[in-house]
Formats: sequence, C-alpha cells, structure tokens
Amino acid sequence: MRSKLITVAVAVASMVLVTHAAAADQVQEQLQLMEQRMAEMEDRLQATSDELAHAQATVDEQQGLLSDAGLYEDGLRSGAGGFFEMVEVSGVVAASYNYRLIDSSTNNTATSAGAATGGEGNRGLFKTPNGNSFQVDQLWLTLDKAPTDESRGGFHAEIYAGASANAQNGTGNDVMGIYTAYASYLAPIGNGVQIDAGRLATGLGAEVIQTNGNYFITMGSVFGLQPVTYTGVTLSTQLTDELGFTAGVVNDVYSNTFIQGNKDLAYVGQLSYGGDTFGLNVGGIWGRDSGNCGAGGTGECNTSIVDIVLTADPTENLSLWANFDWKHSTGDNAAARGDAFGYSVAGRLGLTDDMGIATRVEYIDTEDSLNGTPRDGELLTLTGTFDKALAEGLVARVEMRWDTVLDDNNNAAADFNFGNNDQLVALAQMYYEF
Repeated sequence: MRSKLITVAVAVASMVLVTHAAAADQVQEQLQLMEQRMAEMEDRLQATSDELAHAQATVDEQQGLLSDAGLYEDGLRSGAGGFFEMVEVSGVVAASYNYRLIDSSTNNTATSAGAATGGEGNRGLFKTPNGNSFQVDQLWLTLDKAPTDESRGGFHAEIYAGASANAQNGTGNDVMGIYTAYASYLAPIGNGVQIDAGRLATGLGAEVIQTNGNYFITMGSVFGLQPVTYTGVTLSTQLTDELGFTAGVVNDVYSNTFIQGNKDLAYVGQLSYGGDTFGLNVGGIWGRDSGNCGAGGTGECNTSIVDIVLTADPTENLSLWANFDWKHSTGDNAAARGDAFGYSVAGRLGLTDDMGIATRVEYIDTEDSLNGTPRDGELLTLTGTFDKALAEGLVARVEMRWDTVLDDNNNAAADFNFGNNDQLVALAQMYYEF
C-alpha cells in the first residue's frame, strides 16, 4: 500500500514538473519572438530617421539656392509673397438716394456730367448726377506700394466705378475706369526725391473724389474748377518735416487727357506746410487746356489755376478748411476767355466719437466771355451734413444742399452747366471703407 502511494505521488509530481517545463519553454519562445520583433522595429526606425535626415538636407540645400536667387526671404515661399506683404490694399463702397425738393425749371434734365441732354438729373457743378433715384456712388479699390529707403521702387493704382466718381470724370454711370496708375522711384537726394510717372491725382483743392475722404456726400462746386487727374511726371520732396514741394510736367490742365497730340504741355507746382494744428498749401497749374480750344482742339488755348488751401484743427473735435481758386483762360483759339474765382469754407464738429455735423459754404464768380459774348455770373451753394458711424468701417450720412444762381448776365449760368436758378436736394448715403 505504501509503495502504491509513493508511486502515485511520484507520478503526480512528474506530471507537474513536465507541465511547468512545457510552459517555461513556451514563455521562452515568446520572449525570443518579441526580441526579434523589437530588433526589426529598431531597424525600421533607424531607416526612417536616415530618410528624414536626407530629406531635410535636401530642403536646406534647395532653400539656400532660392535665397541666393532672391526668391526666399523671412520664411516666405516666393518673391510674390514678399511683394504682396509690402502692398497696401484699401477702398470704399458707397450707395445713396437723393430727392430734389426744389424743381422750378421745366428743363430739369442732365447727363452724369451735368449737361442738359436727357434723363432726369441734378444740375450744375453737382457730381451726384441722378435726380430722385438710388445710385451706386462709388466702388473704389486702391493698391499702394510706397517707395522707401529700403525699397526705392513702388507703384500706386486706383480703380473706380459708380455715378459720382464717373460724373467728375465725365463718363457714364456704369463705366469702370482707372483713376490713377503710376510708378514711383525714391531718389537718394537730400531727404529723398520721389518721382511719380503715369496717371496722377491732382494735389490741388481741399476735397477729393473718394467720398470717404470728404465731410460731405456731394463734392463742392469749387472742386469743379480744379483739375482731377492728369498724365505726366512729378517730383516731390520734403524740404523739412513740415515743408514739402512738388513740381511736374503733364499733358493738359484738366483730367480727360491720357494722350497729348500737341507739343504744348502744362506745368504744375505746389508748396505745402503741415503743422500739428495748421496747414497751408499754395499751388497751381498752367498750360494747355485742350477742352477749351476751338474747332479740332487746336490753336492757342491756355488755362492757369492758382489754388490756396488752409486747414486748421483748433480742438480735438473741430476741423476746418478754406479753399480759394482763381482760374484764368486765355488764347486766340480759346472758346471761353476770362476769369472765375471760387471761395469755399467748411468745417466738421464731432459731437461724439462716432457722430458729427459738417457745413460748407461756396461762392463762385465768373467774369468771362464765350465766343466773344461777355458773361458775368455768381453761384452760391450751402451744404449741411450729419454723419454717424454704424459699425467699424461703416458710416451713414444725410445731407441737404442748396445751389442758387445769384446773377445770370448773358446766360452766365452756362458756366455752371446749371439752367435752374435754384436747386435744393436731400441725400442719404451709406458707405463702407476698408
């Protein structure tokens, strides 16, 4: 009996030992497989690391070649990216509605330029042409890359469309055009002399065509005496921090001359002072005025304009300006000869940070002759405007403007393209600037 128990015990122990031995062999086999797989993964990671290092070296080499070629700078992938970083883009979109409150004349039609030819419209030196209607005033896009000491080349371009912008340029409501387009070079002379060549905006006057640059919805009548743009070349420099000077040669006194077929040109100059609260610009243009020439636009027909603009900011919320113009036309072949004097004063008072009121008073006196017939005329305009910022970049304005011919000797009102002795217009406008 005892031997049987011993035998059974030995058998059980043998079975246990055999089972443990088999399990140990399996564990050992699994550990070997895991070690083999880890070694394979290490080999693959090393290969991937080698590939990445090679790729980075290739990128560094290519970047060095691009940098040497001037096509890679400050993390940009191309020269085009660097160029667009230097260009400033801005503009405005404006729409309005106007209603004529006084309409006493039977001849109440006007084109976008103010001439009596057809279609209901506002008259005179009044560049919101479509009477009693909604209109797109302006779509304006400006691209500017100003020349600097570090980058002496530059350019400026402005593209426009809309009724009030086209009216000042004498084109139709739906025309899109080039307002300015010129190349610039900052010459390393003195404080720097900037040379601009191409289609240039005039530096004369207190107002501009861009509606967001004015206190008022409508551009003033004195502004109508001044050139708007001209094609040529100007040189400008800052003599001191406050004093600047501009001089140039252009095709014609007025703005509708991309091409000059006559050797006679026009010359422009301006001296400007700008202080902290006071500014003064004295300038002028004189020379060829092809629009005032007789048949065929040939012969002697010259115009000179003297322009003085005074600006002042006596307080933080009050801005004022005054503008004087003297226009003188001469020449054996000039249709209109004589003088026109324009006086304009305006100011804006800020009621709050986002709301203000503005007013403008203008007087124009003409003493000229048309095709040998003497004329004398006087025009008075009064304008009042309320503006309110509705959101960032968005402004709403309402305006009342009254135009009246005080003296009309021998149809002198033709100087103003007017026809009505009185005109009262109410306007509402909303614009967004960016």
